[in-house]
Amino acid sequence: MSHAISRRDFVQWAAASSLIPAIATANQTEKLAPVNRALPPKTRIEPVVDKYWGVEVSDDYRWMETQPKTAEWDSWLRAQGDYARTSLDALPERATMFKLLELFSSDADTLRNVIPAGGRLFIEKRLKGEQSFKLFVRDSLQAKERVLIDPNSHRRAEDAPATLDYLMPSPTGKHIAYGISIGGSEITTTYIKELSTGDTVEITKILSRGSGWNSDGTVLFYYRVRADAVPGSPDFGRGGSCWMHRLGTAPSADIEVFRTSEGPDFDGMEDDMPVVRGALGSEWVLGMHLLNGNDINQVYVTKAQDLFAGKPQWRKIAGRSAGVKAIELIGDMVYALAKGRESHGEIVKIHAGKEDFASGKIVLPAKQGVLNALVAARDGIYVADLARGLYGLQRISLTDKVARLHLPQAGSVWGMFGALDEDGPWYNMDDLTIPGTTYKVNAQNLHSQKHHFERPLGFDVSCFKTTRIDAPTRDGVKVPLEILHRKDIALKRGNPLLMIAYGAYGTILDQGFSSSNMAFLDAGGVIVFAHVRGGGELGEAWHLAGKKATKPNTWRDAIDSAEHLIKLGWTDKKHLALWGTSAGGIMVGRAITERPDLFSAAIGEVGAFNILRFELTANGPGNDAEFGTVKKEDEFHSLLKMDAYHAVKNGVHYPACLLITGANDLRVEPWQVGKFAARMQAASTNLPGALLRVNYETGHFATSRKNGLEKMADIFSFVLHHTK
Repeated sequence: MSHAISRRDFVQWAAASSLIPAIATANQTEKLAPVNRALPPKTRIEPVVDKYWGVEVSDDYRWMETQPKTAEWDSWLRAQGDYARTSLDALPERATMFKLLELFSSDADTLRNVIPAGGRLFIEKRLKGEQSFKLFVRDSLQAKERVLIDPNSHRRAEDAPATLDYLMPSPTGKHIAYGISIGGSEITTTYIKELSTGDTVEITKILSRGSGWNSDGTVLFYYRVRADAVPGSPDFGRGGSCWMHRLGTAPSADIEVFRTSEGPDFDGMEDDMPVVRGALGSEWVLGMHLLNGNDINQVYVTKAQDLFAGKPQWRKIAGRSAGVKAIELIGDMVYALAKGRESHGEIVKIHAGKEDFASGKIVLPAKQGVLNALVAARDGIYVADLARGLYGLQRISLTDKVARLHLPQAGSVWGMFGALDEDGPWYNMDDLTIPGTTYKVNAQNLHSQKHHFERPLGFDVSCFKTTRIDAPTRDGVKVPLEILHRKDIALKRGNPLLMIAYGAYGTILDQGFSSSNMAFLDAGGVIVFAHVRGGGELGEAWHLAGKKATKPNTWRDAIDSAEHLIKLGWTDKKHLALWGTSAGGIMVGRAITERPDLFSAAIGEVGAFNILRFELTANGPGNDAEFGTVKKEDEFHSLLKMDAYHAVKNGVHYPACLLITGANDLRVEPWQVGKFAARMQAASTNLPGALLRVNYETGHFATSRKNGLEKMADIFSFVLHHTK
């Protein structure tokens, strides 16, 4: 099984929509209805001064970072959350927006993935009206679908919602490994279920994630943190290792097979995640060290039999400089999608027994489109590429012949999975205003056949459109913009416009179709995705142009894009809002602190606002490669420039801010958002400065349909209210 493309986690949306223009829109000029104007709860100030490379930096709210969390912090966070809840509920747009979102989402299923393995199909989706995603299975394409895993069967009645964090069928399709966490905590418990009997074995309660199976599906490899790792501590992710569980044995007999920094000529980071995986029919296994749990920093190979004997002969085939983004194993051949030498990416074929990245064969060279992902199937490697916001697919045969597929529609390719016991992968396609469809590639003619695994939407989307343009920046670069709007919208400068940007890790901002977005468009709003530097939309060079010392390009691209939209007449300053999520907190935080006059409202969702202190969080150390570390003088100065918390100035009229955190967030800990909220409340003349929305049932992501609907209702009503 191979996973090439999925929707990135940094933006998760409720599947909901509205077609009724019942929300107040920009052409209504009545006076804004009053909202709760009481001041937010007071925040204690206790300055701490740090000195970095001769520069003193004062921090008024360092006490919020204390671990373990104090009663004062808990009380303050709850008071802030209650204040935000009261204020948001008082918005006149809020009740109507929630009802409309709920109404239109109730008619739709939401599909995530269709994964083939051993002749079976594993289908992850949430049925209409239900709260959680479940895993279904078909024993064949024509077989009846049945529920295989309901995550909430693993929770007590009093617990917060359970989430299916990952799933990994064995190559034979006879077993499936999966992970469950409670309340969005991502403290994942790993299980293995046997499909024929339904028997389930708990492998470990220690935070873990499956990384792969051996060639015949009798051994699961899984990463887990140290047994004594404490959530929230800076060393939480250090010292983790990859373990091996053999089916039919007790989990207590599992053994470590690949450790942190293991392998000759290791040139990664101490926080890299060691993982192992094999492939159906191959005598080899891959050992990899993942940077931030995602990018492949180091790649090693060894014979599976040597690993099982406890005597692996790890041989390095790719290091950090190769820039490997994705990798597949077919027999003796390793296929690597790499961007270290070519910004747009190349596919390199490497013989596991005798070659490495430098000596491997380039079977697909860099071209105009950006190579984004690859999966393996029985007939070859399938590669997705991206050009001007639209995807294409190519196949590299086992004899290295390259052919382009005939795609059935324009848009994004995502959720692509293949299996080595069948030809052609499964994949989904959609566009920002076109719902998703599932396809299976016919390997004989390279066309695709449509399949239905979800109910179609119960409303017409033909009135919506995506317009793609480029925005010029101050240094002459052009930023791709995708504008979602009603076809009949007028460019009258009064349109409520919500611009969304991210710009980090080389990630492609590919949110795809969201029926909840249609509700905002139908209410007269416009949504714009700005593909700012730091992302990967235009290749690795685009990523490097918004990283560390060049990070200011990220938020200045957002600023310049906003000004271009105003110039074209899409909106004006009074009707413009900006939204950043997670690492996108740097983007939104610094854009509104550098140009507070440009935006009327800002949404900062689970954002990294105090990046100067981020490396001291549980998820922080591995991010040094992306943002920098205070341990290096030049990188300290870069971090200080990108720190939104320290950029706030007293007595400035900042945009209305809605800041969002999940109490169980391990990726961006709530104090990162809390400190920024407190600083904005103290400094801004635009009272109350900021609302701090807190959800105690979530972490970095929504955990249920209800959580998602409530979040979207809050965001959309807040934006509409402040952009009238």
